[in-house]
Amino acid sequence: MKSRGLVLCLWVLLALGGPLQLRAQAPVSDGQPPSDIRLVVDISGSMKRTDPENLRRPALSLLVRLLPPDSRAGVWTFGESVNMLVPHGRADAPWKAGALERVDDINSVALFTHIGAALEAAAYDRDWLKEKGRRADIILLTDGVVDVSPDAGVSAREQQRVVNTLIPELRAAGYRVHTIGLSDEADEALLRQIARASDGLFSRARNAEDLMDSLLLIFQQSVPADQLPINDGFFLVDESVEEFTALVRRDSDQAPTVLIDPQNREHRHPPTLSKMNWHHTEAYDLITVTDPMPGRWKISAELQPFSRLTVISDLKLVVEPQPNNVYVGEPLPLRFHLRDDNGIIDEAEVLDLLTVTADIRGPEGEVVAQRSGPATAPVDGVYELTLSAPERPGEYDLTILLDGKTFKRLYTHQLMVATQFEVDLSKRHEQDQVIWTLVVDGKESVNPEQTSVVAHVRHSEGGSSVETLEPRSRGVWALELNPEKRGHYRISLKASGRTQEGKRFEEHLPSQYFSYPEADDPEPDPVGEAIESLEGELETQREETERARSGEATEAPVSETTLSSPEEAEEEPAQARPDTPKPAAGEPAHPAVLIGSLVFANGLLLVLAYVAYRAIVGERKTPVLEEADEEGTEPEPGETPLMQAIETEEEPKEPAQGEAAPDSGTPSKDESEPTSAPPPKDEAAPESGDSFDLENEDPLFPLPDEDDDEPRQ
Repeated sequence: MKSRGLVLCLWVLLALGGPLQLRAQAPVSDGQPPSDIRLVVDISGSMKRTDPENLRRPALSLLVRLLPPDSRAGVWTFGESVNMLVPHGRADAPWKAGALERVDDINSVALFTHIGAALEAAAYDRDWLKEKGRRADIILLTDGVVDVSPDAGVSAREQQRVVNTLIPELRAAGYRVHTIGLSDEADEALLRQIARASDGLFSRARNAEDLMDSLLLIFQQSVPADQLPINDGFFLVDESVEEFTALVRRDSDQAPTVLIDPQNREHRHPPTLSKMNWHHTEAYDLITVTDPMPGRWKISAELQPFSRLTVISDLKLVVEPQPNNVYVGEPLPLRFHLRDDNGIIDEAEVLDLLTVTADIRGPEGEVVAQRSGPATAPVDGVYELTLSAPERPGEYDLTILLDGKTFKRLYTHQLMVATQFEVDLSKRHEQDQVIWTLVVDGKESVNPEQTSVVAHVRHSEGGSSVETLEPRSRGVWALELNPEKRGHYRISLKASGRTQEGKRFEEHLPSQYFSYPEADDPEPDPVGEAIESLEGELETQREETERARSGEATEAPVSETTLSSPEEAEEEPAQARPDTPKPAAGEPAHPAVLIGSLVFANGLLLVLAYVAYRAIVGERKTPVLEEADEEGTEPEPGETPLMQAIETEEEPKEPAQGEAAPDSGTPSKDESEPTSAPPPKDEAAPESGDSFDLENEDPLFPLPDEDDDEPRQ
């Protein structure tokens, strides 16, 4: 055993000239109890087709080699019956030697796939495990479904028993079940359900590389180990390290791995040092160095994902267990400390030297959440930070890094972030109406009495409204929309409240899209649309006039139907009488002029509406309308749609003075996309808060996200 944690406290003692006192610590235990891994391997006959090269053998061999000597493990195989291939016990050197021999006995000869019986056999000590408060991880490798009998009904009942009874019992006893589907034929829905219900992980392995990566991921989650960060191949070995193990994932065609020590000596396979053990395959190098030289080492290789470097050391970073599965936006409390053989290190003189960082990174390595350690060291030596799970479902990496200048420790953990809701948008026709129904299902994970769902409905031409979904049944909310205006619609959704466990959450759900009218929808009433458009213009005139009368506008609005334009009026300035004061700038026009202009404009608009009505539905239909009535078909490609043809007959309207011009970023009706081609989906959601920000929310068109789902057709 080496001296306490890099002799860290000793040199701080010498530097400060005083003794250091260690206090017994009780709030946090000494890390985790020994890891307990139980491998359950499918050997049904179908594996001859889905795993013809028996890739299970090399993958399991790597897992056996990686097991810490103080961990416990066992291997079971199953088909119609279950066989204990390697007895469950301590994974010391004799156990590993026996396991590596027996792994070669894995074959594909069984008839059925009795998953339930295999899980029960691996969990043979569930009562003892529950009593001791221990935890065990079961890794299930299978290529099929629950298949226990030629009778499909018997197999279906067994599957329900596994999902509804067995898995909840195993989780309550302390087991996590990780599932790996070894082919596209595997029941992915079932395997995902088993994994998530027990806080395990699911992955699909289609080849040897996928299988090895899946096992390494589960191993990392199940067997916590102190790690050293690797930066550009370099890593720092401090004096407290008794042994390090480097797992170098590699491609079969890349150059051989080279390990360079602090004296710049190069080491290759096979090793020449007695303290170095080097296991080489085409897929990886596993290098273990005992009593390594302190200093900066380097791995010269193209490091592939899941490469890592673990250490056996007196100086440990201990992190309280983290869940594998979390919901969007769920708080993630982190509690960790640094300890050595004497207990938790709580001396401020030592902890003040540490730089503590915790972050969550996305699939491309981008930081989505980050926290730094406190400015002052915690009195008891235990750090407490809280991060929030990302706002989008997916796979993320949680890392905690302690940098002590002369040593570093790293903790990594993968998080599977999922939504608590399922969203469905469907359409139906009732007589001449189109009704879109939006349903949000809380999946039984939220507290319905303390949860609300709000929708922000936006139209491609600028209109919007905020609607609260109404409860349809327990944990299910619904909203019905009856569109009357042509164009594209986007629905942004936000759910907030508390889970069944009382945790507060706020989640932005995937945006939903539809267009109106679609090919099978009844056409909107053209007369109603024309009158609605005229009414809108009239309302705008009224509002401008009211503002002018109250002094909010400097000039009265100019109607499209006036006999002279503002430019013509400016060319003939009024001759003011000498004794008549000139109106001051900004003074509104006389109310009589305003009212007269408004009455004239209103009357002319009504006349135009009547003429439009007679032109559309009168006895003499235009050739365009007659063709539409007789054929009832959509316009040919490139042909101007009917409503656009009607609109283009009107004179273009210039904005009134003092009135804001239309937003050039929002396309007009003539410039918008055809109604049969909805816009691409955009997962972007409004900013968090009690309500949607209607002013600052992203525009409906264009939608910038390229990775979103395809639009609803």
